[in-house]
Amino acid sequence: MKILVYLPRTLGASLLALPCLKSLEQNFPAAEIYILPPVAYADFFQNVSLNYQIIRLPDFKDIARLKRASSRLKKMNFDLGLLLDESFASALLFYLARIPQRWGYDREGRGFMLTKQSHLRLTDPQLHLKHHYLQLLAKLGLQVDDRPLQLVLPESFREKAAARLRQSGLDPLRATVAIKPGSRFGQARIWPLSRQRELIGRLLESGLQVALVGSGASSEACRTLVQELDGRVKDFSGQLSLEETAGVIAGARVFLGNDSGLTHLANLLGTPVVGLFGPTDPHISGPAQPPAVVLHKSAPCAPCTYKTCPYDHRCLLSISAGEVYEVISSFLAG
Repeated sequence: MKILVYLPRTLGASLLALPCLKSLEQNFPAAEIYILPPVAYADFFQNVSLNYQIIRLPDFKDIARLKRASSRLKKMNFDLGLLLDESFASALLFYLARIPQRWGYDREGRGFMLTKQSHLRLTDPQLHLKHHYLQLLAKLGLQVDDRPLQLVLPESFREKAAARLRQSGLDPLRATVAIKPGSRFGQARIWPLSRQRELIGRLLESGLQVALVGSGASSEACRTLVQELDGRVKDFSGQLSLEETAGVIAGARVFLGNDSGLTHLANLLGTPVVGLFGPTDPHISGPAQPPAVVLHKSAPCAPCTYKTCPYDHRCLLSISAGEVYEVISSFLAG
């Protein structure tokens, strides 16, 4: 039996879908399982220790590309397609590929293309994404496994990360806190830089090393912090591959981040996570397993989807540097 799983389109959601993949594997232990990850992260999923084969498809933004992609999948003779991406386009791809069994949530009017589907009502409680994906299997009559899951990095990832730390003047053997200061989503998810500067100053005074990580979207925030802290903190934003970033995070004593893919990556790597959540709800998209602590203060306007807060940003301004320092210290003491 050959199964193809279409993963969600973001890194964080794809990582939260891994327990669903594990459960699928347990239900079909003799099956060959293939995954279709976001194209930007295909190399990463190829290299981490998963028992799945990777299908790489470029984004199909027109009918011609969609037809080419579906023709390729059709030749691979899959028996079952599980759609964890909930778009109309993903269901259309599997439909055109003539995969006999196509399972997924009935979203965006795509139910007619699914052979087995689960309906979501407006009155249904909104679940954490991890449980949202597991619930799909349960509703389709399969057993689910909710136990914590840990990614194991190849040693080469850790070695490359250690080499990058040494090149920057950091000691890979010293206690390091990895921090993701910015957000691709927008300013609304960024903990105020004045608070980040205060926190990092306290961490440095405690003898800790601080490594700033993230994509190029975090670079502006990172540059500001480096300047204001006189270069005592090292900036790796936009300079590392995802594999190298994973190595840095895996070697850190604590990871501090916002609602992002790297927060979920740190959580699956087993690095203690401190998550700072403001406009988004950690009960839906927060770290899914221990060790993790989420700091989240209620606000009358939250949750929201604003990229820039039109009000006073109280959801994140209400989190003090002292609170975050205490949580980090508790992990370090343990």
